[in-house]
Amino acid sequence: MNLKKLFMIFILILFIIIIGIALKNINNKSVEKVSQSTENTDNTILSGQTTEADAGDSKVRKSTETVNADTENILEITDNYFIEQTNDVYLNLEDYVGKTIKIQGLIYSYEDTNGDICYAVVRNTPGCCGNDGLAGLDIRYTEDYPEENTWVEVVGVMGKDTVFDSEIPAIQVTSLQETEKGTTFVTN
Repeated sequence: MNLKKLFMIFILILFIIIIGIALKNINNKSVEKVSQSTENTDNTILSGQTTEADAGDSKVRKSTETVNADTENILEITDNYFIEQTNDVYLNLEDYVGKTIKIQGLIYSYEDTNGDICYAVVRNTPGCCGNDGLAGLDIRYTEDYPEENTWVEVVGVMGKDTVFDSEIPAIQVTSLQETEKGTTFVTN
């Protein structure tokens, strides 16, 4: 096998392990709502605090405050390395907290163990049964979220939140715009 195929298999296995850890914790009912605050280099305070707005019987996880993004230094999650870059954010979260991130993808929602509806920007990826995998990053927004499967471009400051009893990256959105649909299925 060539090096590229070995690397792709490694990334796929890593992605499956992360999903497995999240699913393992799905039965736990307690969810910490407040993550620690962090200060970045331009003195913007980040907070993983969320508020819950009723959506029928469920609660929508939203950001409680607006943050300022560093528009000069934006880390863009690209089509060519989407899986690799999002996995790196999960594996090295402390290195990314406070940084400005730009990501494009589909709006996806899911329910946490306590009934909160959480939102993410995702792309379809290879999975255990073909193209049934997802890669992306959670987002926390002060406004109403777009409908599921809407293609968006999000810019925001990387923060943290706790979902399924695990600390995860969550972009505190400063800009969310619907945009022309791009590549929905990625392999890198």
